[in-house]
Amino acid sequence: MKRAVKKIDYKIPKKRLQKILVALDGSKFSIRSLNYAINLAKFTNSKIIGVFVVPSDETPAPIDDLLNPLSSISTQGYETKMIKRGQKTLENAEKRCKQNKIVFSKKIVFGNPGNQIIKYAENKKAGIDLIIMGSHGHGHVGEILLGSVSYKVVHKSKKPVMIIK
Repeated sequence: MKRAVKKIDYKIPKKRLQKILVALDGSKFSIRSLNYAINLAKFTNSKIIGVFVVPSDETPAPIDDLLNPLSSISTQGYETKMIKRGQKTLENAEKRCKQNKIVFSKKIVFGNPGNQIIKYAENKKAGIDLIIMGSHGHGHVGEILLGSVSYKVVHKSKKPVMIIK
């Protein structure tokens, strides 16, 4: 008795890559991820959306701030500093994209970095096809024990994720 063999379809889906979300925090890994996104966008004629997440009060302070002896760990002015850092990071990314003739848009969001990246990427209005992010960033103390933002995004997001080392 012969068993029916299920035919496997090996065709590549025709959905075109249109929007790439790049998580930026100013770290060398996020800059590398932007470089990969730019190269990919050139070949696919895609747009890049740069997202900078300003950590919320419930998110632990970044390691950089805790290890800096001159840093005031108080939250006074912290959000303002982070917004300025985000604006500068996104402006630099925008310049690099313009130099490479890539359409770029920027977004600053507030909250837990992993959750906000996933939330933004999975919003149907955003239309994100791929998330590209660095394997490490300006991490947080809690992430040493609990895992990194990239780990969370890889395991929780329904969108494809590319991690750059």
